[in-house]
Amino acid sequence: MPAFARKPKPRTRRELCEELLEIERDNATVFTRIDAIKADLKLKAVDDGKFREIFAGLGHVSVSPPSPEQVTGEKPVISVAAWSELSAARQQKLIDAGLVKIEPIIKGAYYGRVDVKLHTQGAPA
Repeated sequence: MPAFARKPKPRTRRELCEELLEIERDNATVFTRIDAIKADLKLKAVDDGKFREIFAGLGHVSVSPPSPEQVTGEKPVISVAAWSELSAARQQKLIDAGLVKIEPIIKGAYYGRVDVKLHTQGAPA
């Protein structure tokens, strides 16, 4: 089989991690600058509002300003401690009356993450 037709050998997780660290190390200035530019753009969006800059043949950058937490309405909340102290019959009566609805507790999906932390040169061991 010709060399160009062979499948590349799968890289081990250690090899991939090492490559990721090397890329971070070799491009630290670039990544730091990217973070700084993003921070500056978010500050500009505070004054200018949400915006998008389009560059033909290159792409676009969309920026939204940060926004504080806000109250959008109210909803009833049941006290779990008080609910637990009610008799089963009283609980059922509230469910039957439509005042309480029992729903499953669902934990959201987790899509994983990768954290990269470089050892800084000259740092104490």
